[in-house]
Amino acid sequence: MNLEDLARDMAATQLLYLDDSYLKESSCSILKVESDDRKSAYVVLDRSIFHPKSGGQPSDQGRISTDTAVFEVRKVMATKGVLIHWGKYVQGTLPIGSAQLKVDWDLRQKCMRRHTAAHLFDHCLATVLGKRVETTDSWVGDESYIGYRGEIPTTGHLQEAEKMENELILKGAKVTSQLMTREQVVAYASDAPNLARLPTGATLRVVTIEGCGGIPCGGTHVRNIREIGQFKLGAAQSLDGSFRTYFGLIL
Repeated sequence: MNLEDLARDMAATQLLYLDDSYLKESSCSILKVESDDRKSAYVVLDRSIFHPKSGGQPSDQGRISTDTAVFEVRKVMATKGVLIHWGKYVQGTLPIGSAQLKVDWDLRQKCMRRHTAAHLFDHCLATVLGKRVETTDSWVGDESYIGYRGEIPTTGHLQEAEKMENELILKGAKVTSQLMTREQVVAYASDAPNLARLPTGATLRVVTIEGCGGIPCGGTHVRNIREIGQFKLGAAQSLDGSFRTYFGLIL
């Protein structure tokens, strides 16, 4: 299925998770349903609580339901501002019109905690190294990691950054977000680790952990870093001109 064809002439999806990562359920209108086979389909909504696979964050999962149908959302994709929800029918088939959304909260919460933990580690590693760090990529699904440009820091530096992260988590700090123009982002978040990888668009969302620099990000995050739990570094992997640090969280 060509996703661009599905999204053609469709209005941009309202992304409810950007304003409230804790929104577990919502109403919506189903705008288009394209069958994939007898048991699966692609669905376009006017608004969605489901985060697509993007920015190093895996797709949300959950359910779309009506009085006559239940549809299990397995993955969500974004193209040209339109979210496309792919999944399997549990009951009936989805009609065009009103429906209810429910996100898989356990999966969402894991991603929120991991995503905020990754932002916090950017800050901690930069502080320990005494210089700005530049990220290359990240993944906050299973086997979470953060990729950085340059050589792997010493074990001592990594352990110091891990210790700093856990100390900050215990103290707690608010996590907020705001929309900015590209020019404002460059001025406000000049040390952000992903400035070289900013998405296109005149307006960007910036996530800020209290006491840390802002980072342009379209992902879901916790409201306070206390919710992260214990941060545990795993292996560090050397790549060509970059490295990855794997991590896990313990509640």
